[in-house]
Amino acid sequence: MYEEELYMISLTSLQDAENGSLFHMDCSFLSSVRYCCESPDTVCLIFPEKPADLPERVFLMPDGKQYDYRAFIYTLSEGVEVCSLRDEADGSQSGTEAAAEKPAAMKEYYIVRGVTDDIQEVRKNFRVYVSFRTSVYFDSDPKETMVTVKDIGCGGFLFVSDKKYQPGDTLSIVLFDSRNPLLVKARIRKLRPVRKEGRCGYGCEYIDLNSQAEARIRNYVFQTEVLQGKTRDA
Repeated sequence: MYEEELYMISLTSLQDAENGSLFHMDCSFLSSVRYCCESPDTVCLIFPEKPADLPERVFLMPDGKQYDYRAFIYTLSEGVEVCSLRDEADGSQSGTEAAAEKPAAMKEYYIVRGVTDDIQEVRKNFRVYVSFRTSVYFDSDPKETMVTVKDIGCGGFLFVSDKKYQPGDTLSIVLFDSRNPLLVKARIRKLRPVRKEGRCGYGCEYIDLNSQAEARIRNYVFQTEVLQGKTRDA
């Protein structure tokens, strides 16, 4: 059971909190959640009722289409902290009118803090977000399987599939176009939740990548980032 502590956070209104979803480490859905980031590495999960039996580690997936294939692992604190926040304004009035006529009431919420090292890993292993179908060949079942790659970097990639695999499974994957394909070996390192029912994300690391293959991947990542940057600026 979690012990309650009185706690103050910089957030004063629930309207300033972000929306997200929590997943178990097996990528099954846990609950919706409101949250705020205290720093790049720490988060406050906000619950309207006292949570019971939260796991030690969870995935947090922020709302928004850009996060459909991105989630971050947080290790949760053992205690539940109680905090008073200004409740969300009544939707029947405009925000200005509601604030002027009737200040939003304060209400107690339950806070669970979490810390992640995923942010440092993302910084260390820069990747670009892509979406392309390609062939993989698992060592345990060498027949061709089609998957969708959703991000790729110099240290590995993420693919999405409706089939079930496990960390440690090894495979060969075809990267880039059919005119000049690159076949590389990889190992599934982590499971990752995705916002597509019946599918799961698989974070992979390269195995025995030679210098020529590494140079091609680095060049692809760099060129893709440049093109995406131009698109964002347009």
